[in-house]
Amino acid sequence: MVKTICVIGVGLIGGSLAYGLRKHHWCESIIGIDAQQHAINEAIRLNVIDAGYTSVDDCPVIPDIVVIAVPVLKIANIFQQLKPWMNKCKAMTDVSSTKQSVIDDFNQVFPEQLSNCFVPGHPIAGREQSGVHAAIDNLFGNKKVILTPTQQTSDDSLKLITDMWEQVGANVEQLSSQDHDQILAATSHLPHALAFSLVHCLSTQSHTQEIFRYAAGGFADFTRIASSDPAIWRDICLANREALLRALSHFDTSLQQFRSGLEAGDGSILEEVFVDAKNARDRYTDS
Repeated sequence: MVKTICVIGVGLIGGSLAYGLRKHHWCESIIGIDAQQHAINEAIRLNVIDAGYTSVDDCPVIPDIVVIAVPVLKIANIFQQLKPWMNKCKAMTDVSSTKQSVIDDFNQVFPEQLSNCFVPGHPIAGREQSGVHAAIDNLFGNKKVILTPTQQTSDDSLKLITDMWEQVGANVEQLSSQDHDQILAATSHLPHALAFSLVHCLSTQSHTQEIFRYAAGGFADFTRIASSDPAIWRDICLANREALLRALSHFDTSLQQFRSGLEAGDGSILEEVFVDAKNARDRYTDS
């Protein structure tokens, strides 16, 4: 059993991880650190954490494991705060949706000889709600967690973080940071950008109330993720900008093919796009 885990950023992801670890009794004590005192108070009230502080400097102990669960553009500042802990923790990880930007931030702060405990990670799980009040203990059950260890990551730290995620029911896999960012740009960041953009487009048109009033189920399904936290997704898109721009370029090409068929009144082109899409989607859902 691990003695102490510190979760920095007591929100949906950090809170759900703490909930799950507590449920499975994997650690003796869970500490929360969050810049917002009300988040700490709520996490303690909900029994998500045992104790909480608003800064790393206030924490009286150095934990065995540190989990960084803050928006990706704030991680560089967190790394600076963690300098006194770096060679004393058994493992350190993050939950960001982009990986290479986090690794770059890490390398700017820590010299190579102090970097063996860092295991970059990304749980592919979430909800539209945010904040610790939305945390649930089974959020990661049967969900993928991708780890992108660096050349310096030690086997012991990698095993410890793998065990942590498996304790809450996750299926842990490994990728390179470059492959992770390109895949997630296409499968997560692009869909979020499209959903936000579509709802924004419709909200600026005339008869907006009527548009949303008569929207069918497909609209709700497609735009559900537009209820996600805008600030978090702003940061994710900026942190993975190059990969997302490549994904957008591929999408533009496909959309232009559809538009050309529509303008020409060529149903065969439209059907070709639809058939290819259906077959790909069916293969994905059947796998």
